[in-house]
Amino acid sequence: MKETVGDLDVVAASSDPASLADAFADAPFADEVLAHGPKKVYIVTGGVEVDLRIVAPEAYGSLLHHFTGGQAHNIVLRERAVKMGINISEYGLARVGTGEYEPVATEEELYSRLDLPLIPPELREDAGEIEAGERGELPDLIETEDVRGDLHVHTNYSDGKGTIESMAEAAIDLGYEYLIFCDHSQSLRVANGLSPGRLKEKLEAVRRADDKYGEIRLLCGSEVDILKDGTLDYEDDLLAELDFVVASVHTSFRVGESAMTDRIVRAMNNPHVRVIGHPTGRILNRREPYEVDVSRLIREAAAANTALELNAYPDRLDLAAPYVREAMAAGVNITIDTDAHDEGALSLMKYGVSQARRAWVEKNRVINCLPWEEFEKYLKGDK
Repeated sequence: MKETVGDLDVVAASSDPASLADAFADAPFADEVLAHGPKKVYIVTGGVEVDLRIVAPEAYGSLLHHFTGGQAHNIVLRERAVKMGINISEYGLARVGTGEYEPVATEEELYSRLDLPLIPPELREDAGEIEAGERGELPDLIETEDVRGDLHVHTNYSDGKGTIESMAEAAIDLGYEYLIFCDHSQSLRVANGLSPGRLKEKLEAVRRADDKYGEIRLLCGSEVDILKDGTLDYEDDLLAELDFVVASVHTSFRVGESAMTDRIVRAMNNPHVRVIGHPTGRILNRREPYEVDVSRLIREAAAANTALELNAYPDRLDLAAPYVREAMAAGVNITIDTDAHDEGALSLMKYGVSQARRAWVEKNRVINCLPWEEFEKYLKGDK
């Protein structure tokens, strides 16, 4: 679940590997076949190289582990195994010096042979996971099914494609208990930001829709622009009418680290701001993060009791996982939001959850994992 990938390694177990290899090489997605053997096939699809390796079912676990997780983790794990008189390879486990590898059917079995619990793939970075496993202190990682609602989605009131109703029905299909509409604020004209008058019209429309649907609670918020001086794009009396406020930077990216950090800190101390949206502004493979002292943002967020967003949109994944883990250590809670601009994008939540898992996040640290009754109390209480 790294943010970006270069090529893909696919592992498979089959009692008839040659037939599987032939089917893979002949598949319609195989634009080019680079190599084709009875147990290995290398193809190109959509410009990406995909390598398929096939083993017998009883050897699947060792092959899967070989291609899963970070290199640093595998090195440390192999060193641990050698101290126990065991060699690890993609073929299985062997007593040191014998070269006779015994196949391993599952990753659970491989870790068990090394006196460890199964370490989830997202944690395999040599970042303390082996030591935590030894102590029995691996985190109970968040699952996509733990998410009870999405706190940052857009509609066709601003730059979204879905209506309030269509977005609500898509959220109902996902089993959500609540959904918050956070369209852009007035100064972001390129995104059809809402004037105060249009925001009030939308607030009334959300209230009517909330009365219409018994399966979900619909709330009206705003993704309010953080202006260059750190003030917000709406007056406080209007913000007070909203159910939820996400504050984000969308303009004036090149003000320098100190000014940008001060700007966001000022916004997060506003009593109406619950969350700082996509806090570093990056767009993967297109735009680098703006200069900002993220560690200071995390400290200030803890002091202000303001959450930080892990934006699940695949182009963003912002905050990045290392900063999310730092936020966890500092006592800062997060939200995982899709920033969806259409109905289909609501299903992107899994990508945000994947990054949270890389950051060792448990569900009790994610605000939108709260069941509705607890989330409602959170909204009614002071920030």
